Amino acid sequence: MVESVLTKSDFVRRYQLGEFGNHSPTWARVEDFLAEHPLGDGQKYHLRNRVTGGATWYNIDEDGVEFAFYDLLNSGVKSESLYLSAMAPTELTLIQGEVVRAPWGLYLYYTQVAKPMRDALAEKAESVSGLTALMLLKRYLCQRSYEWLEYLLDEYPGHAVEFSTYGKCWGTVPGMNTVFWEIRQY
Repeated sequence: MVESVLTKSDFVRRYQLGEFGNHSPTWARVEDFLAEHPLGDGQKYHLRNRVTGGATWYNIDEDGVEFAFYDLLNSGVKSESLYLSAMAPTELTLIQGEVVRAPWGLYLYYTQVAKPMRDALAEKAESVSGLTALMLLKRYLCQRSYEWLEYLLDEYPGHAVEFSTYGKCWGTVPGMNTVFWEIRQY
């Protein structure tokens, strides 16, 4: 068993190091992104927040990342609270949400709306548990993704695992169709 995730900033640091498995390509600072990113791939990005419950800014064109970052700074957002990730292929969303292994069994809070997770869950969310939760996860997560989810639930007891599963493999780990967005205590 590994250390619990105690804060959002602790999570982000560990997320960027790849501790939680497949994730969106991510940069700690906009300057890092600008220094190493090859422009011209047409990828969209989102500015994410290290503050729990903080805003996220989606679908920023690659040539607008620097402008969006400095615009946020001018509006009062602190630079140390921001980090940057590639936008996932949300149009290919099969299922997304959060899963926990509670004392009474598996619990899944999810949506199949093809939007970024916060927006999708706000539009339509469902809850299932037990065998129904298990069958939904096994239906949509590829075998490698499902095995990694099991690992995360085993290694981080008492934590919720946020994930998005797509109709193709995507992220930092080849051969996985599920990105793990967050691990947090529940």
